[in-house]
Amino acid sequence: MRVKTILNRVQKQPGFVYGAIRFIQARGAGALEVEVRYRAGGRPTCSGCGLPGPGYDTLPTRQYEFVPLWGLAVFFSYARRRVDCRTCGVRVAELRKEREFGRATRGVTAWASAGGSCG
Repeated sequence: MRVKTILNRVQKQPGFVYGAIRFIQARGAGALEVEVRYRAGGRPTCSGCGLPGPGYDTLPTRQYEFVPLWGLAVFFSYARRRVDCRTCGVRVAELRKEREFGRATRGVTAWASAGGSCG
């Protein structure tokens, strides 16, 4: 079974897809780096007013620490989107989709919050 398949079965993220998975060196040991990106065609939501709007661009890619698998550190590599909101102007897109998708997105909210950031 592939790592991407395992992640999709145990930590499926509505609105996101897992991309390339690489074996990297981090903190002097082996680790997995998992590319995460928004599903194509999804409109970003303004973090200020909560309304959907057209995409503007993406911020630089950062790494977020996730739950280890098989004793290997796991890092999600993710570039947050920005939205061109009619009300608020250009803002970082909202990540907290729990209102729409329920608890399935709590994992992605946790790693994308600053607490797990490592890059």
